[in-house]
Amino acid sequence: MGRNGSGRSRDRVAANDNGAAEARVRSAVLTIARLLGRQIAREQFERQASANDNTPVKETGDRRER
Repeated sequence: MGRNGSGRSRDRVAANDNGAAEARVRSAVLTIARLLGRQIAREQFERQASANDNTPVKETGDRRER
């Protein structure tokens, strides 16, 4: 089983070789990190936008309109 038709031994791969699984995990972790980063950036942008809201407020009765 260790040889093919040319007389050379085939490349052997260890049974516990998890290279593909590690690549999938790494890809998943990077995707989650990107999504979390984007969410944090959105929240930070909203906080800054609301903190710097200097638009004049018009009062009409009980409601305030911008």
